[in-house]
Amino acid sequence: MIIAFLFAALCIKAAVNRPWLGLDLGIQANTIKIKGVEGGNSLAGHSGAKLLAIGTPGIPAVLLEPEDLVEEPDTLGDSTRLRRFYERQTQLDAILRGEQVLTAIESNGRQETIPVVPAPSRPVTDLPWQFWTQLFVGVVGWTLGAWVVALRPNDMSAWMLLASGLGLSLAAQAAAIYSTRELALDFETYAIVSRINGSGTLLFGIGMVTLFLIYPKRLVRGVAIGLPTLVIGAGAFYIIIPGWPDNVPLLQPFVALIMVVLLGAIAAQFLANRRDPAARAMLGWLGLSVVLGAGGFVLTVIIPPLLGRPTVIEQSTAFLLFLIIYIGVALGVTRYRLFDLADWSIGVLSYAIGVVLLLVLDALLIYGLALDQLPALSVSLALVCLIYLPLRNRIAEWPQRGMKMPMEELYRLITEISHLPESKQQVASIKALWDDIFHPLAIRQTASDEIGHNSPAAPTLADDGRTLFLPAGLNFPAFRLDYAGQGARLFSSRDAKQAATIVHLLDDTLGRHRAYRQAVEAERTRINRDMHDNIGILLLSALHNPDNDRKNSLIRQTLSDLREIVSNPMQEPLPLRHLIADLRAELGEAVEAAGVALRWEKSDLPDIEIPTQTIRLLQAFLREGVSNILRHSGAQCAVASVDVAEDKISATLWDNGPGFDVENASRGNGLKNLHSRVLQSNGTFAISSSATGTRVSATVPLVLSRERGMA
Repeated sequence: MIIAFLFAALCIKAAVNRPWLGLDLGIQANTIKIKGVEGGNSLAGHSGAKLLAIGTPGIPAVLLEPEDLVEEPDTLGDSTRLRRFYERQTQLDAILRGEQVLTAIESNGRQETIPVVPAPSRPVTDLPWQFWTQLFVGVVGWTLGAWVVALRPNDMSAWMLLASGLGLSLAAQAAAIYSTRELALDFETYAIVSRINGSGTLLFGIGMVTLFLIYPKRLVRGVAIGLPTLVIGAGAFYIIIPGWPDNVPLLQPFVALIMVVLLGAIAAQFLANRRDPAARAMLGWLGLSVVLGAGGFVLTVIIPPLLGRPTVIEQSTAFLLFLIIYIGVALGVTRYRLFDLADWSIGVLSYAIGVVLLLVLDALLIYGLALDQLPALSVSLALVCLIYLPLRNRIAEWPQRGMKMPMEELYRLITEISHLPESKQQVASIKALWDDIFHPLAIRQTASDEIGHNSPAAPTLADDGRTLFLPAGLNFPAFRLDYAGQGARLFSSRDAKQAATIVHLLDDTLGRHRAYRQAVEAERTRINRDMHDNIGILLLSALHNPDNDRKNSLIRQTLSDLREIVSNPMQEPLPLRHLIADLRAELGEAVEAAGVALRWEKSDLPDIEIPTQTIRLLQAFLREGVSNILRHSGAQCAVASVDVAEDKISATLWDNGPGFDVENASRGNGLKNLHSRVLQSNGTFAISSSATGTRVSATVPLVLSRERGMA
């Protein structure tokens, strides 16, 4: 980096160590015009005037031509024009070095000669932005090349990148000196900076061609690696050393030929790495950036003069295209989002093709149909916008057609998976779904230590896109997918987004179906409990009742309750006193028919209504409790009580049977159901038994949540 800045400092010194008139000159209507004048200059107030000629005492005046301000002399096309340009530049430089410069100007149709005293040097602040951009490009090229070598000192490809960066630095910074001159440089200065510029250009070509012959895969070995250096070096020697400036016109076509060879090397690398998606992606970053950077420079600066046209953009501006190369290098070295290359490179390349097509159409219309530049550009732009851009969008969709599953098919598969009866079948079907969508080379359930935690929160790309980790859902495990498209490509950000959508759909659909099955099971459990707790006691009463009319009434009540259980799970709230009165009558008949005396303890019940859940729980407790007394206790009498205190309702049943061992006795479904329902209602349930009898009690809140009450 220090060397790069030192060379930049030398270029600044060379640029300012020139005589300076304080003029900002430009070409307009095939004449040289004064666009601006530095304050204090004798030409102040003459901005916009034509500068016709300059002279100095003792040296004849020289009439100025637009060619005197050409940015890059190499584009003049033949050695005769080039030698004439250098001769005129030397004459103008000699005039500028005089003590006084006589400037012939024309303003408002009137010509006059105004003497100007040139300053011995040009202020640094007068150097235009084009000078600084070329210096910046040179520093970046050299610095990034050195950075990559520091990271990979034993890698020959890194040294080739440094060689190309050094060449870019020499070419850009030498060009900064003569391309931003005020008016003229002497022949000796041109001989130095032009040779440096040409040498740097060809050194860049040597570095880039050699780089793509050995990276990412070595295509040549042995002495063949030195072939670009030998051929390009020989061409550079022939053009720059003994043949300068007569052979300089050969430089432009030679650079274009090197670009063609470079494109061939990049294409060969793509072919050699077609089965390695990671290497292909790495090559894509660097290869596409070289095509856009160096190719863009050749297309806009080198090719037009070869076709007899002016450059598309200024050379000083075109040097900025080379920054694309080094951005690609930085991204390639850091391996930044290699997996998204296929997405953005197609877009960038398609727009680059659009620009090329625009230029070609413009040239055809101008030279083929003799249209003026503005109408030709308008027609070319309209054709590109109306025909190429829609066609580009259609073409961009073609590679995605075979990769993207229709949403209708995806929804059908996910729905089928959710209806599978076993989780193993669901997991196997989900695995098959991922295989159908991404066609990975390998797919397996993720081990807990593969990515540092049990499961990623979202689909995660790893190993430069070789692997896609998929998160686990509530009803399916996490998966790892390796090498998309049967190893033909890397996973991309688009794949991760699509996988996230599918994971969400799977989780939502399976969760909804699981909730549906849980609701069905809960309803079945509720019906089973109500059938056992409520219907059982009514049927038992009918069984033991000798009165046929009463028996028929109990059966009708049983059928009515059965309909309520099945079709109307939610009853209206009832007053507590009415509920207890109905239960006393119902249970009294049952125990009387069985020969058991049931006594209800007196209690001052409040005049309140209780909700449906509490009604069902209280009915179930008393009915099941009395049913157990009649069937299992062997008791002669029983006592029931219901009390309300502090927003809780308590029910208790005693009997005088012989009792049983609570810890070791096997409880029937009725007691298990009651115990479960009471606990789910945030209540308490207790059984105690001794030789003198058994006591069962339950306490629940007066207001129960719907979810608990319906469980």
